[in-house]
Parts: sequence; C-alpha cells; structure tokens
Amino acid sequence: MAGIFHELSQNPSAQALIEARKARHCLSRFWLAAPVDQLEILYQSQIGQAYRLMLQGLLPSQSLEPGEQAWRQALSRRLMENFDRPETTNLLLATMPYFDRGKMRVANPMQQVPQWLLADYAALCDPQLEQQLRRPVGLLGPAGSTGLGMAYPLQQLGVPQPVPMPVQPPLAAALPVMAARRGNEALALIQNQEFIGRMSGLINLYSIDPRDAEVKRELIGLRRQMGQIWLDVNPAQLQALYQSSFGQLYRNFLSCGFAREALLPDDQQLRAQLAQVVGNMAQPRALNALLAALPFFQPGRIQFGGGQQFIPAWLLQDIQALNN
Repeated sequence: MAGIFHELSQNPSAQALIEARKARHCLSRFWLAAPVDQLEILYQSQIGQAYRLMLQGLLPSQSLEPGEQAWRQALSRRLMENFDRPETTNLLLATMPYFDRGKMRVANPMQQVPQWLLADYAALCDPQLEQQLRRPVGLLGPAGSTGLGMAYPLQQLGVPQPVPMPVQPPLAAALPVMAARRGNEALALIQNQEFIGRMSGLINLYSIDPRDAEVKRELIGLRRQMGQIWLDVNPAQLQALYQSSFGQLYRNFLSCGFAREALLPDDQQLRAQLAQVVGNMAQPRALNALLAALPFFQPGRIQFGGGQQFIPAWLLQDIQALNN
C-alpha cells in the first residue's frame, strides 16, 4: 500500500488516484476491524507507516466521490454514537483519511486522542494543537480531564453536588425559561450518563462535520438545556459544576465553533433576555445568566455591564482565552 500512495505523490494520474482510493477504503475497513488493544502496535508497524504516508500525501485533499461521501457520513455517525466507548480510536483512524487538512476536529483532543496518534492527528486536523505539541512539555499545562468526555458523580470529583435554588424574587430583568426540563429535573441531567454521552457525541460530531443539519438541530436543543441547567443551579455551586465533567463538556461546546451558526428567532429572543441580565453583573444570579448566555454569543461579542470585577477568575480566564 505504501507503494500506491508513493506513486500518487510522485506521478499523479487518474489511475493512480483510483488505486489510492481503493487502498484508503481497505485501510479504513482494516482499522474498524482491528483489535482495540493492538491499535498502537499496528500503528507502529508497516501498515501504520503506509497509513501515515497516505495522510501526508495528496489523497486527503481530493474531493470525495458519492460512495466515499456516504462512507464518511456513516463513519462520522458511528463516531458520534461511540465516543465514550473503547472503539473510538478505531473509528478515528478509519475516518481521518476522508477529511482534508484542517477540516476534521475532535473536541478536547488532548484528552480524547491517544498519545501515540496525537501528533499525526494534529498535523492533519489541528494546526494550533500541532504548534502546542511542539512547545516544551512544561508549557502544556495540566490536563483537566475525566477521560473521553465521560461523566462521573460530582462526589467522585471532590466537589459538592449542585443544589436546586428556591424560587427567587423577580429580577429587574427576568430570567427566561430555556427548556422544558427545569429545576430538579434539569439538574438530574448532570449525572445522567445517557444525556452526557449524547452531549459529548454531538459536540464531537459537529467538530468533525459542521454541515450536518440533524446534528445542528440537536445542538440547538442541547444549548437551551445547558442554559436551563446553569439558571437552576444554586449560585454557590456554580464553580463546582463548572469544574466537573459537565463543565468540561460545556467548555468543549464553547470551543467547538457552534456559536458561529445563525440563531433561530426563538434563540435570538433568549439571547436578548439573558443579555439584559448580564448587562448588570451586580444583580443576583447574573453569573448564572452569563454561563447560560455564553454559548449564544460568538467569542468577543458579549458585553459585561457593571464591570468584569463581578466575574470570578475561574470563569474569566476561560472567557479571555476564547476571545483571543
């Protein structure tokens, strides 16, 4: 197979491209069938060398044929459904060659892509991560990970559980209702494995293929439900929740680029209502409203009335990082 990809790079022709497409499909099916516990060994073997030669060559930049587009879509769907399972890496290896450079992204790759694959993933998919990996190790910083986007009870994270807040007196700018699940029902989702897994899968699938209309539709609902959770949490528990596995997925959502999508009219209204509260950060529960509002704004577009001194450091540093 290495010879096929080398031939395409040295002497590109219609026939060489046909052979390379066939070889790519064979490699993709190979990785799907490979034993999970043998992936690293296989990746360091000759077949892994052929795979890397393919990633570095001309093939990823070629437009896909209809059958290849359908194959990529099927792989992307499976990747979304299995992102919290051991076969995630199999699917990553099978899917990556069907995306041009910089067109496929995995949310939170430092935690979700294995170390032995990370450098090649970064070279193909994430130039910023590639630059980060080239820095001295001490500058990378600690990984605030719970692994592959999985949720764990907050007690295991060493932080108190969020407690529902009693009904508050109306604010000058009232908090909106963002989702049907509210109060205790909304807060229960924080430890609901099905909800967390779906949330992680949708974020990753959007990072891989932001054109998928069905994924966008589900992310719209997810954004509203996340917002409702932030509105319902006791303000004293916001930091604990932000630093939990749910908070990590929330940050993945902020960084996946979905905020660049045009808002539906209902979401525009929700954003306007939240912005009224955020416009005076001295108000009670304004920090709740800010956390609910951030996913509706493109980085740098939200204004904090009353000064940033009301925003705690654990949140402000992430907002500043997103805006840069």
